[in-house]
Amino acid sequence: MGTALAVVAALTMSACGVDGTAHRAAPTPPAHCSAARCPELAAVSAERLAASGVDETNQSTAVPAYMSAVLDDLDSVWQDWFAQLAIEGSTAGRVLIAPGDAFHSACLDSGELPDGIPSDFPNAFFCPLDRRPDGGGTDRQGSVILPVQTFADIWNGKLMGSSGIMLGDFTAATIMAHEYGHNVVYRLAKAYGMGDAAGPPGDDRELIADCFAGNWAATVFERKDLSFTSMLQAAALIVSVGDAAPGQGHGTSVARARALWRGFTDNLRRQGQPGDCLKAYWPAVLRQ
Repeated sequence: MGTALAVVAALTMSACGVDGTAHRAAPTPPAHCSAARCPELAAVSAERLAASGVDETNQSTAVPAYMSAVLDDLDSVWQDWFAQLAIEGSTAGRVLIAPGDAFHSACLDSGELPDGIPSDFPNAFFCPLDRRPDGGGTDRQGSVILPVQTFADIWNGKLMGSSGIMLGDFTAATIMAHEYGHNVVYRLAKAYGMGDAAGPPGDDRELIADCFAGNWAATVFERKDLSFTSMLQAAALIVSVGDAAPGQGHGTSVARARALWRGFTDNLRRQGQPGDCLKAYWPAVLRQ
């Protein structure tokens, strides 16, 4: 009898079946935010987002290094938030298209850019169809596509192919944070088994990405790595890329600025949080 109990105890502690096969604990179902309760996006106090140090002499190395550092920071901050919802594998795949290279994205229409997306392509985007490694080398379905030369031009006074103002580190970072915001929406929809049609409707699809970019910016501000000049860069960026009228897909400049600000702060009373963005732009995902 004692021997039998010892065998049972050994099997229990080792989490093995009677055939010796290890059992993995059942995964915890992903939690949902509600209108009243949602995890907060905390600043990663041990990390600092350093200035890029980009100048005319070092763009070829400093720009991709800064882009990678921003993506690493986005991974770290958002992964902590997703962990509170018991959602794994939340980091985005990433593609940094170096000068002279091109990338064939699955999101391109047939015949569109037959030579691939070049490094000076005047846009950045998130593609849910592209499977690429994240910053840690793990393949992820859903990737941010970032043309390096286009980002290098930001430090030369060009914004996505046109002249801009107040350009610099945080202009580039805000664009990346916006594209990462689409990754946040994608990971939530995937975890909850929602189809693409169940995502944020109309302009809200882009506005929620602006709002999530503001959430991340707030964590950078909490770490005292974001100056007033940096926020002016972000504001100038939003004014430059807004649609002329509602319903065109991205939101007007006013709507985009409001979304970024909503993500950054609740009228200066507190730090903006993902729950604020979900309530404003994707209430259908909230559990009642």
